[in-house]
Amino acid sequence: MPEAISTALLSDQVYEMILASILDGTRAPGNRLVESEIARQLGISQAPVREAVKRLIHAGLVVSMPRHGSYVTEISPAEFAIARTMRGSIEAEAARIAVSEVSEDDLQALRGVVKRMQQAMDADDRAAFRALDVEFHRTVIAATRRSVLARLWDTLEPMLVSQRAIGDPGYLGDRTRVVAWHSDLVDALAGGNADAAAAAFAEHASGALDEFPTG
Repeated sequence: MPEAISTALLSDQVYEMILASILDGTRAPGNRLVESEIARQLGISQAPVREAVKRLIHAGLVVSMPRHGSYVTEISPAEFAIARTMRGSIEAEAARIAVSEVSEDDLQALRGVVKRMQQAMDADDRAAFRALDVEFHRTVIAATRRSVLARLWDTLEPMLVSQRAIGDPGYLGDRTRVVAWHSDLVDALAGGNADAAAAAFAEHASGALDEFPTG
């Protein structure tokens, strides 16, 4: 039993390591995951690496192709456009509902995530920033208390993460503005205007920040 526990813990560590490499952009969409190479680099057996990769496949962040190996999920531009449109619709509806459902605890949790995003940005920890960005939007979805929105988001989130559609680590604009915009989204939820909150989240999800001027 101790050996089984040890293997499980090692698998968790490998999972977190590979996940971080996807989040920080080290492993781009389409990048192949060679279990033997990863195991050799870490000085461990392939078993925990195999388990970690299985978890990533289940999460939708990695796809397995029979006789070809496992790769970081990659989708076509057309499919990505659909995913981004769906994200906008889901987040706008979530914001509209959350305005009347969100509690002070929810708002404090969101403000806490924004604070940690700033800390990650200051430390240039891109993997942490992207993970917090995902946490922010997942928290908003949870605040709606609508299970259907949570299920839709769970389906869409891995695709958005793997395609750099959340917390893009390659963003070259005003990085401080990235954090400030999330703070603005919290204010929109707290403001009590459902239409305004929905519009703010829809704009954010559309990728408008990509065009925000630098300086």
